Parts: sequence; structure tokens; C-alpha cells
Amino acid sequence: MTKLFRKASIFLAIAGITGISTAHAERITISSWGSPNHYQVSQFVPKFEELLKEKSDGEIRTRSFAGGEMVKQQFVATAIPQGTIDISLTTMDNWSGHIPEVSILTSPLWTKSIQWTRDNLKPGNPVFDYFDEELQAQGAVLLAMFDIGPPVISATFPINGPSDFQGKSVRVYSKGAGEVIQALGAAPTIMGVGDVYSGLQRGTVDAAMGGLGGAVGLKHYEVTDFLLDHNGVLGTLIHAYVMNKEKFESLSPELQQTVVESAQEARDSMQQFAIDEESRLIDVIKEHGNEVVAVEQGSEAWQTWENALETFTQKSREQYPAELVQMIESE
Repeated sequence: MTKLFRKASIFLAIAGITGISTAHAERITISSWGSPNHYQVSQFVPKFEELLKEKSDGEIRTRSFAGGEMVKQQFVATAIPQGTIDISLTTMDNWSGHIPEVSILTSPLWTKSIQWTRDNLKPGNPVFDYFDEELQAQGAVLLAMFDIGPPVISATFPINGPSDFQGKSVRVYSKGAGEVIQALGAAPTIMGVGDVYSGLQRGTVDAAMGGLGGAVGLKHYEVTDFLLDHNGVLGTLIHAYVMNKEKFESLSPELQQTVVESAQEARDSMQQFAIDEESRLIDVIKEHGNEVVAVEQGSEAWQTWENALETFTQKSREQYPAELVQMIESE
């Protein structure tokens, strides 16, 4: 008996005694960006990993990379189809270069509340299925869509109305968000999450649009004095977790179902957490000395913002496929 054969025999014997499985385990990598403390990361990823392990009886093993360590926000739309990473957090509008229709989710046509999104934007919903089909054509599978609340705008100047944006430079996270800001007379600048703080601090931009959790987690309040909480009159911020299609299809049907179910359960838990956290995060902004201007739905201020965007909103309605516009407006 050779030395190598003896070692293999010993290992197999130990495996049999201790119950160690020698079966192949599926390994899945998960990438996120932005603040690791933001609930779309801190609440979703651990719950997702826990559910994958539990539902697959340990057959799926994961490794996660936070803070853009593997893939930065703006590169997800190329990294996922290429298989650089198996699963990644993404802003849906980051796919606008490949799927122009996703920008409708950042337009004033999307008026759904975070509560509506929690209850409805799931597999089987026409909007979810529409974009899943579009993503699959690009080599990605849509695992979960979620709303982290309407984006807020952290600013170094007071924002009392639409005219205050005239001539200002505003960081945006995508093409669609940039079009909304441009419609208000400002100059949009696409900037990665990690560059926003220094951009505001150095005056590279006068304001920054992004999620409320990110604004707090990355302490934008340290370099701004004002925050616009527009409650969706400028559109909202739909994120997702997407998976490389080839990797997904390489899994057994049972494990595919496990991945989808786990993503949905983790998404529901995180979405509710976001809803519960919203008022607390606004209080954090106020406690750090920022003046918060809230635009309440149905108020006179809301109407002012809607009027300022009326031409842009109508243009958006004509820009996207009639089927999709009807789908969104009839929901």
C-alpha cells in the first residue's frame, strides 16, 4: 500500500466516523458595495447566508465580500454576466446601459411606497417578471428586488424648492437619477458611493443623492448642512440582488429553488427593517445639526415639485414601452 493510498484510506475512515461529508459542496460568492453597516448589506447578507446553509443542509457554502472589495457599484452590470462574482447587490438603474427600461424605476412615474414594494415586488409580480426576463437576456437572474426608501439629497445649500437646484452640481448613482436632477436645472455627476463624502467635503459636488441608510452610515451629515427628504416625488431607489445566470443554471432544480426562496425571505426581513428604521435615521441626521426638509405626499410643496417635473414626467411616459408604463401605472 502506498503512502498516498494509506493517507486517503485514513481520511475516508475519519470522515465515516465523524460524519464529515466528502460530497461536493456548491460554493457561491456574494458581493456588496457601500457601507457594510447599511441594512441592504448588514441585514440581508447574513440572513441570506444563514438561510442558504439551513435550507440546503450545508450543501451551499458562501463567501461574501463587502465594501466593493470584489465589484464596485458601477461595474456590477458587467461583472455578473462575466461571472466575476456569483451574486451581487445592484442598483437596478445601473443596468440602463444594457436595459434602458430600468430607468423607469428612478423616474417620477414610479410612485410606489416602500410598503407596497415590500408586499408586491416579488416573483410573480408583472414588474418583477418583466425585469427578470430582461436581465436573463443579459446573463443575470433577478433574485430579489427591494426598496430602501426614496433617495434623500444631502446638500451644502438650503433646498426649499425646485429652483434651488439651478446651477448646482449633484452626485447621482445612475443615468436615470441624473435625468431627474438635470430636469431641475442641476448638473448631475455619477460618482461611486465611496467617493461621495470627499466629494461633498471638497466641493466637487454641492449635493448628493442616495439612500437614507447610506447617508447616515457614511456620515454625510458631517460635511453637509441640509437634507431633502422628498418622499418619492423625484422617484425612488429600487435595488436588487442578481446572480450570474450560468452559475444559477448549473445548480440542481432543488438548489435553484433554495437560492430564490432564501433571497426572498432575507429580502422581506431586510425590507421590514428598512421601514422600521426610517424615522430613526432621519432623527440621526437632525441630531447632527442638519436641517431636514420633508416633502409630504399631497402637500402644496409636493404639488410644486410635481409641477416642476411635469414636462419631464410626460417625456418619460412617452420614452418607455407602453406595455411597461401601463404595467406600472395600473399596479
